[in-house]
Amino acid sequence: MFRLTFLGTSSGIPTRERNTSALAIECMADIHAKRHGWLLVDCGEGTQHQLLKSHLSITNLSAILITHTHGDHCYGLGGLLASLAMHKRTKPLTIIAPKAIAKLLDTLTIVSELYFNYPIEFISIEDYLAQNLTISFGDNHHIDIYIHTLSHRISSFGFEIIQYLQKDKLLVDKLNHEKIPTIYWNQILKSDEVMIDNKKICANDYKVHLENKLKIVIAGDNDTPDLLAQAVQGAKALVHEATYTHDIMQRIIHKPMEQGGFDPKHSSAKMVAEFAQKHHIPMLILTHFSARYALFEDIASNLPNMGHVRAEAGRYYEGELVLAKDFLQVMIE
Repeated sequence: MFRLTFLGTSSGIPTRERNTSALAIECMADIHAKRHGWLLVDCGEGTQHQLLKSHLSITNLSAILITHTHGDHCYGLGGLLASLAMHKRTKPLTIIAPKAIAKLLDTLTIVSELYFNYPIEFISIEDYLAQNLTISFGDNHHIDIYIHTLSHRISSFGFEIIQYLQKDKLLVDKLNHEKIPTIYWNQILKSDEVMIDNKKICANDYKVHLENKLKIVIAGDNDTPDLLAQAVQGAKALVHEATYTHDIMQRIIHKPMEQGGFDPKHSSAKMVAEFAQKHHIPMLILTHFSARYALFEDIASNLPNMGHVRAEAGRYYEGELVLAKDFLQVMIE
């Protein structure tokens, strides 16, 4: 299963209630375990401060994925990496990001004497668009990551993340029927052969091998949700920006340039909701909201607020709709 913790849900600039973009994804093999390996998708300014307020341990951070190089998605990266060094991290860290992020880190290394006392494996997104990337969390637990090109003012990408968890399950009815004492069950689960009363038995006759597969899709900034049509097939959840409601986005686009009009190349709640409904996605999580939307929900208010975002998305999407806010946790299984 996945546990998502939203560390930043604002677009462009932080607000009093929302930090800039960052999402932690815990890859959980056992919900009862105290610690889980996790990924960080985007690292806006202040992300490490958000982490200090969360339950997450930076010791278990396995990889950082950056969707694109706009500052609200990557300005916190240098500080976080420096803090990892000051915490005397030694285990490797994978960074999956656009090539330009390597230039950013090189510059920070030169001008601020940024020093890494742990190995960094930098994977350039542009070199892996046709391949999958694998991150292992143990012998029977790994994720595959597929990268998808999106549409924004600069190169932006989305991540199709598939978790594979393999485990053996005991055939309890058969064990009881053949009167195999319970004191041997754990050995049977972990071995190929077990000695019982001086008799060797094949452990595989009493268990079945299961593989659990779970997919989610995390999108960077994107004005064309249909670019993810292939990625979301079979996905349990889609996390996608909904920076504006449709009417406000249209006002921005059609306002004369001399009055500040431009095409922000973002998605509206309507656009993403229609896409999610069309592709039968069970859960839609919207994030990356414009600072103009107040946190409260009141569709009768003249002040833009999250009630307007929810109402718009709800008109076009019938699945489980979640509007992200900072420190919200969502379980996906």
